[in-house]
Amino acid sequence: MLQYVCRRLILLPFLLLGIAFIVFSISLLAPGDPIAARFGMDLSGIDQETIEQMREDLGLNDPLITQYLRYVGNLLRGDLGQSISTRRPVSAEILSRLPATIELAVSAMFLVAAFSIPLGIAVALNRGKLLDRILMGGALLGFSIPNFWLGIMLILLFALQLDWLPTSGRGNGAIFQRLDHLVMPAFTVAISLIAYNSRIVRAAALQVLGQQFITVAYAKGLPNRRVLRRHLLPNILIPVITLFGVQFAGMLSGVVVVEQIFAWPGIGRLAVNAIFERNYPIILGTTIALSIVYILMNLLVDVIYTVIDPRIRLTK
Repeated sequence: MLQYVCRRLILLPFLLLGIAFIVFSISLLAPGDPIAARFGMDLSGIDQETIEQMREDLGLNDPLITQYLRYVGNLLRGDLGQSISTRRPVSAEILSRLPATIELAVSAMFLVAAFSIPLGIAVALNRGKLLDRILMGGALLGFSIPNFWLGIMLILLFALQLDWLPTSGRGNGAIFQRLDHLVMPAFTVAISLIAYNSRIVRAAALQVLGQQFITVAYAKGLPNRRVLRRHLLPNILIPVITLFGVQFAGMLSGVVVVEQIFAWPGIGRLAVNAIFERNYPIILGTTIALSIVYILMNLLVDVIYTVIDPRIRLTK
């Protein structure tokens, strides 16, 4: 397993260089001017010589290949560059937003795990019954609701009508002091995943419940709770962990809409603002950071496989 992990880590820099090249090319070939975006598209009060000097200082007048090679050279030294709009290091910008995104993703993932696994097992044990139809119908509805619509509806109901929760922002203080700011964004992110994952857990549980060792366990007179805990749950964990690992990595980059709706100061909001501002260093930096998260999360899931099921060996 150690050799497998080392091989994956050795490939990481090459993957990041390829990702950087693709995103770098797309971002620089996109229409728009970062200088104009920085000044709100109004350059009438700035003389052309100053504009050209700013472009020269930022290296925007160099050929694309020169800009890319310079960026790669800096990247190999751990330098992600400076933000065009704030002139702060990109790494500092990302690190300042990363805790907020992780906080939202972990909270949403906790809700997903807390609800989808019990719901999936419950409907599997009641296959074909009224509870199965009701919960799976609700899961289909929850999976179909767009998170941008759900977020707006939650704000209208719980913030504006009932005045129970704040409309936006992350709040101040420790996380337990600002749970009211976290409830609506986390629920908005989690609801569709709870619906989807509960169906996946149900399918995995039904497959395991049809196995002979489950029948033998019940024939031995083992209590239902022990059968579920010792025989059913461990055998459905592998597909569930795969799903959760990929989804958690996706949350770190896929909560853009939710962060915008709730003004949540995370990486997703930083990336969206960078796109509007043509802030290429931020766009590249966030893409590389999130790519690293994806790759490492997939590697972590592979390692967890061997812990859950010792029969699995990572050799390729």
